[in-house]
Amino acid sequence: MNDMIVLKKYANRRIYDTKQSAYVTLSSVADIIRQGKTIKAIDAGTKEDVTAFVLTQIILDEAKNNNALLPVPLLHMIIRYGENVLHDFFENYLEQTIDVYV
Repeated sequence: MNDMIVLKKYANRRIYDTKQSAYVTLSSVADIIRQGKTIKAIDAGTKEDVTAFVLTQIILDEAKNNNALLPVPLLHMIIRYGENVLHDFFENYLEQTIDVYV
């Protein structure tokens, strides 16, 4: 649990790293994750876990910089089938597939 970094996400889009006692950018959060640490993001107002939202923001920012992250047909499928079909796939198989690939 040493490698868990708790972040507070504020309504004004700022992110506060409780370990460093400093505000951080999405880019620096991505760097923290690349160093092997795990983050947990909590909404500062509601105390709700918003980790998935923050991680998604990082992925979208990186995709914006590279102009693409996932193939367009896959993005269409994600939108078309949404949580109904793909949720189970993403939760159970995608992580395992990427681990095997890496």
